[in-house]
Amino acid sequence: MKDELGESFVIGAFTSAQSMPQWVNTGPGDDAAILSDGQVLTTDMMVQEVHFDDSISPESLAWKLVAVNASDVAACGARPTWTLLSIALPEPLDRSWVERFSLAFNQRLKTLGIALVGGDTTRSPGPMVLNLCMAGQLEHAALLRSSAEPDQDIWVSGTLGDASGGFHLDSSVLRERFERPDPPLALGPALAKKGLATAAMDLSDGLLQDLQRLCEASGCGADVDSDLLPASSTLQAATPDVLPHQLGFGEDYELLFTAREEKRQEIEGLGLSLALRLTRIGRTSSSSGLRIPGCETIEAWTHFQEENS
Repeated sequence: MKDELGESFVIGAFTSAQSMPQWVNTGPGDDAAILSDGQVLTTDMMVQEVHFDDSISPESLAWKLVAVNASDVAACGARPTWTLLSIALPEPLDRSWVERFSLAFNQRLKTLGIALVGGDTTRSPGPMVLNLCMAGQLEHAALLRSSAEPDQDIWVSGTLGDASGGFHLDSSVLRERFERPDPPLALGPALAKKGLATAAMDLSDGLLQDLQRLCEASGCGADVDSDLLPASSTLQAATPDVLPHQLGFGEDYELLFTAREEKRQEIEGLGLSLALRLTRIGRTSSSSGLRIPGCETIEAWTHFQEENS
C-alpha cells in the first residue's frame, strides 16, 4: 500500500513519548516549531538520488535548499533570520562543485537577509546529503495548520503544478520552476500582521496531500472546485491535463491558507499590493475528508512505499 503511513510511523516513533516543555508553543506536526519567544525553527534534508541528481546545477541546488526552508518559516508568518548548514560530501572532493554551491548559497542568503551562523561538514561513503536548519522571528501571532474552521474560504498563492511539469515534461521554463522555486515569503507575515488567515501551510507535497494535512490538523473537511485551481499558461501549453500536476506532485512551495468570507476583499487587496496571484479554490466543511472532482485516480506523493505494495 502506498500512502504516508511510513512517514507517520517514523515521526511517531520519535515523538509519541515526547512532552513539550513550557518554552515550546508548537512542536512536531506543523510547518515549523514555534518557541515561546517567537522564534520559529525548521529543518529540511535533501539526499542525492532521492531529491536531486547530477542534472541539477550546484547553483540551482543551493537556491532550492534555501527556498524550501524559508518557505516553512514564512508559512508560519515569520521572517527568516538565520540558518545552520550540514553537508556530507562523497570522495574525491569536487572542489569546483563546492565553490559554485557555496557562492550561490551565500548570495541567496544575503538577498533574503538570512545569516549562516554555523553547521557541520563530513565525508559521505555514498550519496551527497544536505541539511539546513533555519530560524525565523514572529512579529505577530503565528499561522498554524490547526486553526481552520468549517465554512471558511480556501486560498492558494501563485499557480500550481509548474514544479511537477518541470520534473515530468519537456519544458525549460517549468524545469526552472522545479529547480528554483520562489516561495511568497512576504505573504505569510503580511497575512499574520493583518489577521487575515485562520490557518496556513506551504505546498511542498502537493495540494492533495497538504490540504488533507491541514484539514486533519483542524478537524474539518474541504470542498475544492478543481476548475478554479490556478495553472500557468506554460503548464497549460505543455499538457492537456494539468490536474495531476496540480494535485499530486508538489514542490511548488506556494502558500495554502484559509480565511473567513468577510476577509475576501482585504485578501485580494493584499495580493495586489504584494504583486501576488491569490486564488480562492474552495471552502472548508464540517464533514471530514476532501472532495475534489477529478482527484479519484491521482496519487499523492509519499516519502515511503510499503514493502508489500
